[in-house]
Amino acid sequence: MHEPWLTVSLLFAALWALIGAHGTRAALRARRSLNLLGAPGIRTTGEVANAARRVGASYHPPQIRYQAPPVGHPDAPPDRTYRQVPLNPEAPNALHRGTPVILHYDPTDPRRTVVIRTAKSYSPTTNLVWCVGFMAAGVGLGLGVGVCSLL
Repeated sequence: MHEPWLTVSLLFAALWALIGAHGTRAALRARRSLNLLGAPGIRTTGEVANAARRVGASYHPPQIRYQAPPVGHPDAPPDRTYRQVPLNPEAPNALHRGTPVILHYDPTDPRRTVVIRTAKSYSPTTNLVWCVGFMAAGVGLGLGVGVCSLL
């Protein structure tokens, strides 16, 4: 092995490309979950009221608690508290009890909601940008190593 840096560089390139591809897939899935709402949505904050749990043979998905206007009155102040199961209960991040979340709700029916992210995590768009950058860096490093090995 005359040039071990080539092998190490190719391994790093493959690792970065793999991490970028995996993260890009997850970020696109998280961004796609907003389409479940079927409406533009209004952004708000809330918290996880109940985590996912299994009682006997039945499964209860996580519930979130948030404030929004009453049903049928989208222009009213957000003074009603809802406790709902989001349309995407398998949210991009684990929904544990008490975790603050950022969510979108349908202005015509505030009971329809989609969790975008937890308050302490990256947004799906930021995550997508980072992962595409990792993938591009991995491919660029691999191409650079390949060109240098030919010279």
